Amino acid sequence: MLRPPTPLPALGIDFGTSHTIAVVRRPDGSVRPLLFDGAPLMPSAVCAGPDGGLLVGNDALHSGRRHPERFEPNPKRLIDRGSILLGDDEYRVVDLIAAVLHAVADECRRVVGPPRQVTITVPAVWGPTRRRVIEASAAASGLGRVRLVPEPVAAATYYADALKHHISIGQSVVVYDLGAGTFDASVVRRTANGFETVALDGRGDLGGLDIDAALIEHLGRTYGEHEAWPRLTGPATSSERRRSREFREEIRGAKERLSRHQQVDIAIPLLEVDAHLTRAELEQVAAPHLERTIRVTRAVIEAAGLDLGGGSGVFLVGGASRMPLVATVLHRALGVAPTVLDQPEVVVAEGSVLWTEAQPPAPAPPVVPNAATGPTGGSLPPTPTPPPDPPSAAERAAKKRRTRRIVLAVVLVDILIVASLILSLRPDGDGGDGGDGGDGTPVNASVSVELQTEATAHEGAVRSVVTVPDGRYFTAGQDRTVKRWDTGSLEAEVELEYPVFTMAAVQHSDGDPRVVIIDARFGIHFWHPDESDLETLFEPDEDADPSAIRRFKVGTYDGHATLAAMSDAGYGAFDLEDRTPLTDGAEFTEEQGNGYSNFAVFDDAIDVVTVTAGGELVRHDAETGEVADVEFEPPTDWDSGDTPESLSVVKIGGTPHAMVLKEGDFHFWNLETGEFGWSTGWEPDTGSRLVTEAVTVGDGHALIAYGGDSGAELADIATGEPLADFDRTDSVDPSPVMSAAAGTDRGDTIAITGHDDGTVRLWKLEEG
Repeated sequence: MLRPPTPLPALGIDFGTSHTIAVVRRPDGSVRPLLFDGAPLMPSAVCAGPDGGLLVGNDALHSGRRHPERFEPNPKRLIDRGSILLGDDEYRVVDLIAAVLHAVADECRRVVGPPRQVTITVPAVWGPTRRRVIEASAAASGLGRVRLVPEPVAAATYYADALKHHISIGQSVVVYDLGAGTFDASVVRRTANGFETVALDGRGDLGGLDIDAALIEHLGRTYGEHEAWPRLTGPATSSERRRSREFREEIRGAKERLSRHQQVDIAIPLLEVDAHLTRAELEQVAAPHLERTIRVTRAVIEAAGLDLGGGSGVFLVGGASRMPLVATVLHRALGVAPTVLDQPEVVVAEGSVLWTEAQPPAPAPPVVPNAATGPTGGSLPPTPTPPPDPPSAAERAAKKRRTRRIVLAVVLVDILIVASLILSLRPDGDGGDGGDGGDGTPVNASVSVELQTEATAHEGAVRSVVTVPDGRYFTAGQDRTVKRWDTGSLEAEVELEYPVFTMAAVQHSDGDPRVVIIDARFGIHFWHPDESDLETLFEPDEDADPSAIRRFKVGTYDGHATLAAMSDAGYGAFDLEDRTPLTDGAEFTEEQGNGYSNFAVFDDAIDVVTVTAGGELVRHDAETGEVADVEFEPPTDWDSGDTPESLSVVKIGGTPHAMVLKEGDFHFWNLETGEFGWSTGWEPDTGSRLVTEAVTVGDGHALIAYGGDSGAELADIATGEPLADFDRTDSVDPSPVMSAAAGTDRGDTIAITGHDDGTVRLWKLEEG
């Protein structure tokens, strides 16, 4: 008699900064972690062997002590680099990560056999470039095609399924993920199809390793005068690097022991002394770092409109969250006792396997980062679950009515979107006068970037920056203030009741510009550049659902400042000056709703642009819903088998262009004529592709890009060649760029960068 085949196991991998954890779900349904040298945590470290091969895990640690020049402890932190030098040989970062994953795959096959499905967790804020590195590494490791699941979704799945916390549809859980190298705070909501992340924020420079560094600095106040201390903290020889590595491992171990004990002793190599460290000292050192996590968590909760008193839970994950102080400060700040586990490291990996079992066995959906309309600080990643069944006619009608109510109430927000591509649309056409831009004229000479002014503008991150035609600029910070500047001098400031979600500049019918400000409760305000106070157009609406809006743009229609909004169901426009709707709200067709959509504002009209999965661009009249009479040329190097990853609209020389990211290349179309312009391959060294603006420099056009955990750079719009870097000068200390904008000031081309530490910097851009 034939027997049905035994189902193969599922494998979940959490590739972390310091450690990699893997769990398997066996055919009998049990979930167990894989053990590496008897422990569930395998160091993510790699070390190049003398034969050119790569050692991983504990083998890498042991070899790295003897050969520190060949050792890399945290390959995940190199995700944005193409290669790294280990000893005398250069290695691709893809291969370093693949070596770690290969060890996991080997252990899985040895213990339970080849896996049926493989999931790898990734930070929810990662864009397609970083995700592709993980996918390529998985393929090179022999794992084949894998499914990527956002870490907060995996954590929420564990919270609900493994810990048996009942979460009804519509309820949310706050995931506080403090790992070795990063921190992420997320609000994850249960839907009929699983979990979706509705708000998130994070810091790439905040984790357990940063607390370790602070502990070393703390000990340096006592032992820094010792003649061997500089050799320990700034090693120059192989022997010194080996002892420095031992010291850092001793620090990490002491920090973990202090989670269980009130005091520990630390052996300091080279100094040959035992230092005494108490839990109170650790908490004093860690407090400023944890306070930053609290600010991020509060902002995420507020952005999601979440009431923690309504039964929502707070869940701690990540190895660094084991410190008792973490739960204490969270409880004190939020008023809710968080759920704490003995082994928070394994949560995400196990949750990914539980998530896999809940999903249909279909190929993983493409990663589609939604482009937002301004440099903002919040985000909403695409739902990782497959799309639900098509809604019924009644459901579509109800959704359309909700969309109309949202548009009419002007409850508009664009920052709850994970954006791997962020464009600041210039509706007044001041993006430059260097031609129509249709030929992609490059900047043929180098570009100098000169720092003009620098000021500490806000407490906390600068979430949005906007310029107006006369060269003045506006900044909005986490501290709920909006400030107006003129060449680095503060002119005026206002404090809002709620934090700013986003800002944009628009031309008013009186001939003067306005800055449109939307706050976290969706109050909408005008700020005239010559006035000291805001004009509030619409008061906040406490009953609004911010997650319903995908895009918004400002522009002019019939000479009036106009605001356009798009949801999953449709789109509409609103006259900000008359405070009346311009349309009843057009409903998306099924094809439109499945496309990657954005707004274009030009020719005194507001049109919707979509690109389908097959790469077809279509323009729709936002007033009538009809398809515009524009035929788009196919690009010369377009492979219809590849799915586009994002669509944005950027003005080049006053002409709007569609910019589609696909397979690592940008493709440009003139939205007025449908003519295909050019393709650009570009890998900015910014941590991720966050394009803020097209800017004219000399006779050509460039793009400003920035990453949330690094600096900013300027690239040629036609060739993708780097032109200049911001924040990489001898006179400026690096600080993560959170927002940026460009404009003109007294004839000069300027760029403004807003930073994670509250700093605002003004740069002058010159050709040559």
